[in-house]
Order: sequence, then C-alpha cells, then structure tokens
Amino acid sequence: MVLLAGGLYLYSRWRFDQIPKVRVAGLAPRVGNAPFDVLFIGSDSRSFAKSAASQAQYGSAASVGGQRSDVDIIARIDPATRQVKMLSIPRDTYVQIPGNSVVAGPNRINAAFNTGPQLLVQTITNSFHIPISNVVEINFSGLINMVNAVGGIYLNFPDPVRDLNSHLGITHTGCHLVYGSQALALVRSRDLSYELDGVWHYDGLGDLSRIQRQDAFFRALLPRMSGVVTNPASLNSLLGAAVSNLVFDKSLSQGELLSLGRIFHGMGGKALTTETLPTIPWTTPAGADVLLPASQPDEQMINQFLAFGTSSAQLSSATTASHGLMHATLLAAQSASSVTVTTLPSSASPGDVVTNTQAEPWNPTPCNP
Repeated sequence: MVLLAGGLYLYSRWRFDQIPKVRVAGLAPRVGNAPFDVLFIGSDSRSFAKSAASQAQYGSAASVGGQRSDVDIIARIDPATRQVKMLSIPRDTYVQIPGNSVVAGPNRINAAFNTGPQLLVQTITNSFHIPISNVVEINFSGLINMVNAVGGIYLNFPDPVRDLNSHLGITHTGCHLVYGSQALALVRSRDLSYELDGVWHYDGLGDLSRIQRQDAFFRALLPRMSGVVTNPASLNSLLGAAVSNLVFDKSLSQGELLSLGRIFHGMGGKALTTETLPTIPWTTPAGADVLLPASQPDEQMINQFLAFGTSSAQLSSATTASHGLMHATLLAAQSASSVTVTTLPSSASPGDVVTNTQAEPWNPTPCNP
C-alpha cells in the first residue's frame, strides 16, 4: 500500500510538472478554508491546429492570429460546503484595459488576453474589483481531449440544433452523449439555429445564449469528472490530455490542485450555481457592437458573488471593495467622442440591461442515459 501510494504520488507529480505554468502578478492569496476565486479562461488560439483538417475546421495561427479569451468565467469555490458559484463575463464586455499595449484603452475584455492571463487578471481586478486567486487556461484541443477522457457528457436536446460557424450539428432530439469536436462546437456556438416543426429559427442572442449552453456543459461535466478521480485509467487519460493543453498560474501547487480534486469529487450539478454579468448593448463611435457593464446591477451581483460562503465581517469588506465599480465600469465608454463617463451613453438606458435570464427552451440540459 505504501509503495502504491508513493508511486501514485510520484506519477501525479510527474504529470503536474509537465503542465505549463505562468507567473501572474497580483493574485489574491488563498486563506485557510475560506472561499477563493479561480479565473477559467478558454483560449481561442489556433496554435494547436497543425494538420490541414484541423486548420480547415478551426483556422490556422496565420489566419487567426494572436489569442483572445473565448470564455471568461470566475468560479468562486467554497471548500467548507463544497459549493461553487460561477460568474460569466461576456467576451464583448467593453472595459478599460490598462497599460500601454496595442489592446490598452477602451476595448472588449477578450482582447486583454492577447499577451496572456496577466493583463486579463489586472483588467478584471481593476474593472470589477473581484480578487483572483488562481488562473486556469485551456485551449480548443484541450477541451476536446479532456471531454473525451471522461467519456463525454450527457445532454438532452429538446430540438435539433446547428451552428454552421462552430460546426455544431445535433440532428435529433433526446439525451445525447456529446464528446470530441461536437462538445467544442457546443461551447463555442454563437450563431445557433434550432428546428421547430420543420422550420429552422435563428437564436439571435449570440454570446449570451452561448453562456447558457456553457452553463449546461459544466453541469453535465461535474458528475463525469467525479468518476474519473477514483478510476486510475481514466485519471491517467485525463492527466495526459491536460499536459499540453492546460496552463496554470505558478502559485497553484500540486497540493492545492489535489484539494480542488477532492472538493469536486462527488459534486453534482446541484452544487453549482451560475450567473452572467448584466450588460447593456451599445455601439461605439467607431461602429463596433459591444456590451457595456450595467453599473448598479453589476454592483449588486458582484456583492452577492463575493458574499458567497463568507461571514458577515468578510461581506462588509467585500462590499466596500466593490463600491468603486459604479464609476469605473463606464470608463471604457470614454473615447474620441464626447461621451461622458458619469452617465450612460445616449444610445443606452437602464431599461436596456440584459441579465441573461431569459428562457431558451431549445438549449440542452444535463440528462442521464
């Protein structure tokens, strides 16, 4: 037993050391058993696309240069109760990116990932006052391989759906085992259509609708991940898939990673709650369609997010820290035009706030085979 335990530790250490790690300054330290926030980044880098087939499907690094954060999700994890609350920031959210890089200034938040997670963490901290403790980054190929390693996920589709841009194609209704390129196509789908009574209808909600599908994806993934933790063969496959497709911040130790595994072990979809940052559709003076943060609804949501798993004293501190959001959140609207930052742009009003709670009965939900 001792030899087996030692061997498993050395193996996991070997795998952990193979995973690329980056230094990210300004991360908030984790304190004991208190809740902490992990930024999960879905990278749209095409650097993985080496074959002609993958380049035809996803594009090459030459045709789609650089990288952006296709997914920005902050997971607040409460180790004491083994509960998780996820806050999604739409990729087109228009914020002030700090620094002097080519993406600095008023810009979509996904552009902050152009040079890696450091600037994205700084942007989120400055704009929304959410302390990030750890960063996990995954690319397209990594998501495909890791979903395959857990044997796929089960999702129920009430209607046939398709997305010609992401190559999603579910031709019949019911509970499906989704894996491989179809899993990636689902979480990437921003131009979904659904078939109702023989007629195809366009979803039309873009990234906001995609976030709802991503929420369903994670709810379906949690129980599948639980089985992997106790299955050595599956765990080996998962770790092998992770090695070349994940990036951690350097502060995330092997022990902390294992503790995360213990937290998620046995956790079902009911232990996960999800929400999306409220936004206001707006067109920049240059004609770009973006999403402005909605100051007051965002403050309320972020305060509640930071209160998750905290004591009343910690809640008071978190609430105070987020009060700067009201002023900072619209700073990105300042540009070469005469738009002021103290009021909403003339083309937007509080009634335009999108909360992403609308019913979308065509979207999939987790199911049991």
